[in-house]
Order: sequence, then structure tokens, then C-alpha cells
Amino acid sequence: MRHFDRLALTFVLALGLAATSVQAQLKVGDVAPPVTVTDWIKGKPMDVLKDNKGKVIVLEFWATWCGPCIQMIPSNTDLYERYKDKGLVFIGVTDTGQGQQLSAVQAFVGQQGDRMSYPIAFDSTQKTDMAYVQGTGAVGIPHAVVIGKDGKIAWFGHPMEPMMEDTIKDLLLDRFDPKRAEKEAALQEKLAPLLREFNTAVQQSNWNRCLELTEQMLAIDPENFDALRFNVYIMMEEMQSQEKLTAWVKQMIASQGSNAQTMSVLSSLMLAMPEVTDRQPELAVETANAAMSSPSKDSLSLQMVAQTFYQMGLVDSAIKAQQAAVAVSDEFDRGPANEVLSFFERCKSAQSAIKYPE
Repeated sequence: MRHFDRLALTFVLALGLAATSVQAQLKVGDVAPPVTVTDWIKGKPMDVLKDNKGKVIVLEFWATWCGPCIQMIPSNTDLYERYKDKGLVFIGVTDTGQGQQLSAVQAFVGQQGDRMSYPIAFDSTQKTDMAYVQGTGAVGIPHAVVIGKDGKIAWFGHPMEPMMEDTIKDLLLDRFDPKRAEKEAALQEKLAPLLREFNTAVQQSNWNRCLELTEQMLAIDPENFDALRFNVYIMMEEMQSQEKLTAWVKQMIASQGSNAQTMSVLSSLMLAMPEVTDRQPELAVETANAAMSSPSKDSLSLQMVAQTFYQMGLVDSAIKAQQAAVAVSDEFDRGPANEVLSFFERCKSAQSAIKYPE
């Protein structure tokens, strides 16, 4: 489950923004360029491309100085553990950017232990960053690149984007659609200038302009996770306007209520504010209902709704939403989805043992 906090904006401010003015040279469908590794901090040394032919490879670019990158570690580990035995190779890649030293990375990775279970590579030449981060025109890190079994670029972007895991599953199941990937890449190319301008507006604390830009992003891509969470953060944390948030969410329900992915993300965000008094359970239920009624609902959106209900203490509703998610899960999702369902059912059973104070 994705979480909202005060670092929600900062991936665009993650000090890796030298790449913002770089014209993308590497595109979806291109053959993956060489991956240079000078030191393996965790995992068995390998020639990343040569030794993993016929497998799906994810390169996740991060750094010890990048707060949002550190936040990604648990979800990276979860992804790696779920798919590593099914043909996925996941590698965290970092380098000497911003003066980062190999010794500092070694110490950090050592402290993480099993929390950071995937292989970690260090490139003192920065060639891999130049090829895969700057080469794709990324706005900074964290940044991920997915390479298909054929050795070609299948996707790149922020690792929080649901499209990354969708691409990984499609590649592993040999159902990857290059045309869909090209369409998604073109979408991201349209969004890039808006994201750069958004970054400037954030630095200037021009919150009204930020909201104008996120609305333009959502007009291009209604499911854009970053634009959705940025809006919630700005309205509640910077503008401190619950009225503005409520009006915006109502408008999103009216215009995008049939989009299960958008509605499920919004439902989750309504309960993710740091301050309990800022959380919006009423709006969480409205958006959850819209997601469950949508003809586009899928396992991920239904599971997000189930988590929303569970967080609100609505265990029966969480069970029903999770059951619906299991019913439409693919072979990769079904096992984990059933485990969550079993947990919800155990929670319901345990409720009978609750003793209330007299």
C-alpha cells in the first residue's frame, strides 16, 4: 500500500535534477545500453545484461542522500521477493553523484539488512546513470528502468507508478504489448515539461500554479499517481484548505468516477494525511464506492479499496472488497491477495474476543 506523507513532493526535488534539461535519447523499444558496475555491495557479481538473458531486469536508481529513495526500499524488497523466483532480476543502482562515497553506501546497505534484500550495485564512473537516468530524460531519482527478456527497454519512470509492476507482470507472462508501452512512453513525454515547471513552482512556493499544473497533468493522464498525491498534499498541508480538497474530490468523482484506478488511489490518499484530524473518511468511502462500481475495476484497485476499509475498521467491507480482488487476480497476485483475505478474516474472528472496559 502506498503511503502519503510530508515527503510526497520531494522526489522532484531530490537533488538529482541535473537531468531535467536533458533530452531523452533512450526510448521504449531500444536495445538496453551496457550496465557499468564497478562494485557489488550486495548480491553476487554479474554482467547484468549478459548473465540475465531471457529474464526481466529492473534497474532502480537511488542514493543514500535521496529521502524518497529511502522510502522506496520496503516496496522494492516486496516486489523483488514476490517475483525473483518467477524470472525477475531487480538491482538497486547508485554512484558517486552528489559526492556520495562507496564506503557510505556500504555502511547504509549493511544497516538495512534484510529490509533491503535485493542486489545493490555501485558505479564509480556514473556511466550507467548517464545511460539510463539522464539518457531517458528523467527528472531525478528514484528512477526505474524495466528491460524485457529480449534485452529491450520496456518501461521507465518513477518506481511508484503502477505501470511499472503491470509491465513486469506482462513481461513475465509473455503478454507484453509493445504498442501499449510506446503509448505510455509518449504520455510520459507529454507530462515531462509540466513536471519540470511544477518543480519550479514548488521551489517558489507558488501553490496555485502547482495546482494548475497538476490539473493539466490529470487532463493528460487521469490516473497519474504523482499529480493526485501532489494535489492532496498541497491543499491540506500547504493551503490547509479542507473545503478546497472536498470540492476537488467531488469534482474528480463526477468526472472520473468510472476510473477505478483513480478512485482507489484517491480513496487511499483520503486516509493518508499525517494529522488524524485532516483525514477524510467520508470522502474515502465515496471514492471507494465509485471504484467498486466501476467497470474498469481490477485486482489492484479492489485491494486498495479493501485496505481503505480495513484502515477505517470496516472489516466486513474489507473482506468483501478483498474477495472481489481475489476473484479477478492473475496467477501472480492471487496468492498474496488470498493471504491478505485470510488476515482480514482472522481479524473478524478475533473481534469476538474483544473485552470493552466496564
